[in-house]
Amino acid sequence: MPAPVLLPFGATPRKSDETYIRALEAAGLRVHVLRPGESPPPAFGGLVLAGGTDIEPARYGQPPHPANHPPEPARDALEADLIESAIAAGAPILAICRGMQMLAVARGGALVQHLPDVVGHSRHADAPPIDEKHRRAHTVVLAGPGRLHDLLGAGPIEVNSRHHQAVDPAQPGAGLRIVGRAEDGTVEALDWDIPNQLIAVQWHPEDIALGPPGPMRDQARALFEAFATAVREFAGA
Repeated sequence: MPAPVLLPFGATPRKSDETYIRALEAAGLRVHVLRPGESPPPAFGGLVLAGGTDIEPARYGQPPHPANHPPEPARDALEADLIESAIAAGAPILAICRGMQMLAVARGGALVQHLPDVVGHSRHADAPPIDEKHRRAHTVVLAGPGRLHDLLGAGPIEVNSRHHQAVDPAQPGAGLRIVGRAEDGTVEALDWDIPNQLIAVQWHPEDIALGPPGPMRDQARALFEAFATAVREFAGA
Protein backbone atom coordinates (compact mmCIF):
# COMPACT_ATOMS: atom_id res chain seq x y z
CA MET A 1 0.00 0.00 0.00
CA PRO A 2 1.34 3.50 -0.83
CA ALA A 3 2.63 5.70 1.96
CA PRO A 4 0.00 8.06 3.41
CA VAL A 5 -0.74 11.41 1.86
CA LEU A 6 0.07 14.39 4.07
CA LEU A 7 -2.80 16.70 4.97
CA PRO A 8 -1.64 19.79 6.91
CA PHE A 9 -4.22 21.84 8.81
CA GLY A 10 -4.13 24.75 11.22
CA ALA A 11 -3.47 24.37 14.93
CA THR A 12 -7.17 24.36 15.86
CA PRO A 13 -9.32 21.55 14.44
CA ARG A 14 -12.24 22.66 12.27
CA LYS A 15 -15.40 20.80 11.38
CA SER A 16 -14.45 20.93 7.70
CA ASP A 17 -11.23 18.96 8.35
CA GLU A 18 -13.18 15.71 8.40
CA THR A 19 -14.64 16.40 4.95
CA TYR A 20 -11.19 16.34 3.33
CA ILE A 21 -10.30 13.13 5.14
CA ARG A 22 -13.52 11.40 4.09
CA ALA A 23 -13.15 12.42 0.43
CA LEU A 24 -9.53 11.20 0.32
CA GLU A 25 -10.33 7.93 2.06
CA ALA A 26 -13.24 7.36 -0.34
CA ALA A 27 -10.65 7.48 -3.13
CA GLY A 28 -8.70 4.71 -1.39
CA LEU A 29 -6.00 6.85 0.21
CA ARG A 30 -4.50 6.75 3.68
CA VAL A 31 -4.27 10.18 5.31
CA HIS A 32 -1.71 11.53 7.77
CA VAL A 33 -2.91 14.81 9.32
CA LEU A 34 -0.23 17.30 10.30
CA ARG A 35 -0.57 20.40 12.44
CA PRO A 36 1.97 23.16 13.13
CA GLY A 37 4.77 21.91 15.36
CA GLU A 38 4.43 18.31 14.19
CA SER A 39 6.98 16.55 11.98
CA PRO A 40 5.99 14.68 8.81
CA PRO A 41 6.64 10.94 8.55
CA PRO A 42 9.85 9.88 6.76
CA ALA A 43 7.89 8.73 3.71
CA PHE A 44 4.75 10.14 2.14
CA GLY A 45 2.82 9.40 -1.01
CA GLY A 46 1.52 12.87 -1.81
CA LEU A 47 0.56 16.26 -0.40
CA VAL A 48 -2.92 17.73 0.00
CA LEU A 49 -3.18 21.47 0.62
CA ALA A 50 -6.61 22.26 2.03
CA GLY A 51 -8.74 25.34 2.59
CA GLY A 52 -8.55 27.59 5.63
CA THR A 53 -7.70 31.07 6.77
CA ASP A 54 -5.93 33.75 4.71
CA ILE A 55 -2.19 33.50 4.05
CA GLU A 56 0.08 36.06 5.71
CA PRO A 57 0.41 38.83 3.05
CA ALA A 58 4.01 39.52 4.06
CA ARG A 59 4.85 36.24 2.32
CA TYR A 60 4.09 37.90 -1.02
CA GLY A 61 5.29 41.38 -0.09
CA GLN A 62 1.99 43.15 0.58
CA PRO A 63 0.40 44.82 3.61
CA PRO A 64 -2.80 43.15 4.84
CA HIS A 65 -6.17 44.18 3.43
CA PRO A 66 -8.74 45.30 6.04
CA ALA A 67 -11.08 42.46 4.99
CA ASN A 68 -8.49 39.74 5.60
CA HIS A 69 -9.05 36.98 8.11
CA PRO A 70 -6.34 36.55 10.78
CA PRO A 71 -3.45 34.54 9.29
CA GLU A 72 -1.76 31.53 10.84
CA PRO A 73 1.96 32.00 10.08
CA ALA A 74 2.93 28.64 11.58
CA ARG A 75 0.62 26.83 9.15
CA ASP A 76 1.96 28.92 6.26
CA ALA A 77 5.52 27.92 7.19
CA LEU A 78 4.64 24.25 7.54
CA GLU A 79 2.92 24.13 4.17
CA ALA A 80 5.70 26.06 2.42
CA ASP A 81 8.22 23.48 3.66
CA LEU A 82 6.00 20.58 2.61
CA ILE A 83 5.50 22.05 -0.87
CA GLU A 84 9.26 22.30 -1.30
CA SER A 85 9.70 18.70 -0.14
CA ALA A 86 6.92 17.38 -2.39
CA ILE A 87 8.28 19.16 -5.46
CA ALA A 88 11.81 17.93 -4.76
CA ALA A 89 10.56 14.35 -4.37
CA GLY A 90 8.24 14.48 -7.37
CA ALA A 91 5.27 13.62 -5.14
CA PRO A 92 1.73 14.39 -6.36
CA ILE A 93 0.08 17.54 -5.01
CA LEU A 94 -3.65 18.23 -4.66
CA ALA A 95 -4.24 21.91 -3.84
CA ILE A 96 -7.72 23.15 -2.91
CA CYS A 97 -8.85 26.78 -2.38
CA ARG A 98 -6.37 28.28 0.11
CA GLY A 99 -4.14 25.36 -0.85
CA MET A 100 -3.89 26.58 -4.44
CA GLN A 101 -3.17 30.07 -3.16
CA MET A 102 -0.45 28.72 -0.83
CA LEU A 103 1.13 26.83 -3.72
CA ALA A 104 1.24 30.02 -5.80
CA VAL A 105 2.74 32.05 -2.95
CA ALA A 106 5.33 29.35 -2.23
CA ARG A 107 6.37 29.58 -5.89
CA GLY A 108 6.85 33.35 -5.66
CA GLY A 109 3.35 34.34 -6.77
CA ALA A 110 0.91 36.79 -5.21
CA LEU A 111 -2.78 37.00 -4.34
CA VAL A 112 -5.71 39.28 -4.94
CA GLN A 113 -6.48 39.94 -1.28
CA HIS A 114 -10.14 40.88 -1.64
CA LEU A 115 -11.92 39.86 -4.83
CA PRO A 116 -14.85 42.32 -4.55
CA ASP A 117 -12.31 45.13 -5.08
CA VAL A 118 -11.48 43.63 -8.49
CA VAL A 119 -14.62 41.85 -9.76
CA GLY A 120 -17.20 44.13 -8.17
CA HIS A 121 -19.22 41.46 -6.35
CA SER A 122 -18.93 39.03 -3.44
CA ARG A 123 -20.46 35.92 -5.05
CA HIS A 124 -17.21 33.95 -4.71
CA ALA A 125 -17.55 34.19 -0.93
CA ASP A 126 -20.81 32.25 -0.89
CA ALA A 127 -21.53 30.92 2.61
CA PRO A 128 -24.13 28.14 2.18
CA PRO A 129 -25.67 26.21 5.07
CA ILE A 130 -23.45 23.47 6.48
CA ASP A 131 -25.35 20.73 4.62
CA GLU A 132 -25.34 22.56 1.25
CA LYS A 133 -21.64 23.28 0.69
CA HIS A 134 -21.79 21.17 -2.46
CA ARG A 135 -24.21 23.49 -4.25
CA ARG A 136 -23.44 25.33 -7.49
CA ALA A 137 -22.09 28.87 -7.24
CA HIS A 138 -20.75 29.60 -10.74
CA THR A 139 -19.07 28.00 -13.75
CA VAL A 140 -15.42 27.55 -14.73
CA VAL A 141 -13.89 27.19 -18.18
CA LEU A 142 -10.76 25.01 -18.40
CA ALA A 143 -8.00 25.60 -20.96
CA GLY A 144 -5.95 22.87 -22.56
CA PRO A 145 -3.64 21.19 -22.84
CA GLY A 146 -3.46 20.20 -19.19
CA ARG A 147 -4.42 17.71 -16.54
CA LEU A 148 -7.77 19.26 -15.63
CA HIS A 149 -8.78 19.73 -19.26
CA ASP A 150 -7.97 16.05 -19.88
CA LEU A 151 -10.02 14.97 -16.84
CA LEU A 152 -13.03 17.25 -17.09
CA GLY A 153 -13.04 18.76 -20.57
CA ALA A 154 -13.18 22.44 -21.39
CA GLY A 155 -16.46 23.06 -19.63
CA PRO A 156 -17.97 25.28 -18.57
CA ILE A 157 -18.21 23.08 -15.48
CA GLU A 158 -20.28 23.94 -12.42
CA VAL A 159 -18.46 24.47 -9.12
CA ASN A 160 -19.11 25.63 -5.58
CA SER A 161 -17.29 28.61 -4.09
CA ARG A 162 -16.15 29.78 -0.66
CA HIS A 163 -13.33 32.35 -0.86
CA HIS A 164 -12.68 36.08 -0.95
CA GLN A 165 -9.09 35.86 -2.21
CA ALA A 166 -7.57 34.34 -5.36
CA VAL A 167 -4.30 33.90 -7.19
CA ASP A 168 -3.18 37.12 -8.87
CA PRO A 169 -3.37 36.42 -12.64
CA ALA A 170 -0.31 38.65 -13.16
CA GLN A 171 1.76 36.63 -10.64
CA PRO A 172 0.69 32.97 -10.54
CA GLY A 173 4.08 31.69 -9.35
CA ALA A 174 7.14 30.22 -11.01
CA GLY A 175 6.35 27.35 -13.35
CA LEU A 176 2.60 27.62 -12.80
CA ARG A 177 0.16 28.44 -15.55
CA ILE A 178 -3.49 29.45 -15.34
CA VAL A 179 -5.77 26.79 -16.83
CA GLY A 180 -9.15 27.70 -15.34
CA ARG A 181 -11.13 30.90 -14.91
CA ALA A 182 -14.58 31.91 -13.70
CA GLU A 183 -16.86 34.06 -15.84
CA ASP A 184 -15.48 37.21 -14.21
CA GLY A 185 -11.85 36.24 -14.89
CA THR A 186 -11.02 34.97 -11.39
CA VAL A 187 -8.27 32.34 -11.46
CA GLU A 188 -9.87 28.97 -10.67
CA ALA A 189 -7.22 26.38 -11.61
CA LEU A 190 -3.46 26.07 -12.06
CA ASP A 191 -1.22 23.51 -13.73
CA TRP A 192 2.45 23.00 -14.54
CA ASP A 193 4.48 20.89 -16.93
CA ILE A 194 5.45 18.09 -14.52
CA PRO A 195 3.23 15.17 -15.65
CA ASN A 196 0.66 13.94 -13.12
CA GLN A 197 2.12 15.94 -10.22
CA LEU A 198 -0.46 18.69 -9.73
CA ILE A 199 -4.20 19.21 -9.42
CA ALA A 200 -4.90 22.74 -8.18
CA VAL A 201 -8.41 24.22 -8.00
CA GLN A 202 -10.00 27.19 -6.25
CA TRP A 203 -13.33 25.48 -5.58
CA HIS A 204 -14.09 22.76 -2.98
CA PRO A 205 -14.35 19.33 -4.64
CA GLU A 206 -14.25 17.61 -1.23
CA ASP A 207 -17.74 18.96 -0.48
CA ILE A 208 -19.05 18.11 -3.94
CA ALA A 209 -17.57 14.59 -3.89
CA LEU A 210 -19.61 13.81 -0.77
CA GLY A 211 -22.74 15.52 -2.06
CA PRO A 212 -25.75 14.26 -4.03
CA PRO A 213 -25.37 12.30 -7.29
CA GLY A 214 -24.96 14.22 -10.52
CA PRO A 215 -22.38 15.63 -12.93
CA MET A 216 -20.81 17.89 -10.29
CA ARG A 217 -20.18 14.93 -7.98
CA ASP A 218 -18.81 12.82 -10.84
CA GLN A 219 -16.33 15.59 -11.75
CA ALA A 220 -15.24 16.10 -8.14
CA ARG A 221 -14.70 12.39 -7.61
CA ALA A 222 -12.70 12.24 -10.83
CA LEU A 223 -10.23 14.72 -9.32
CA PHE A 224 -9.74 12.64 -6.18
CA GLU A 225 -9.47 9.43 -8.19
CA ALA A 226 -6.86 11.01 -10.48
CA PHE A 227 -4.87 12.15 -7.46
CA ALA A 228 -5.12 8.67 -5.94
CA THR A 229 -3.85 7.15 -9.20
CA ALA A 230 -0.91 9.57 -9.20
CA VAL A 231 -0.11 8.61 -5.59
CA ARG A 232 -0.06 4.91 -6.52
CA GLU A 233 2.11 5.60 -9.56
CA PHE A 234 4.51 7.63 -7.42
CA ALA A 235 4.74 4.76 -4.94
CA GLY A 236 5.65 2.38 -7.75
CA ALA A 237 8.20 4.65 -9.39
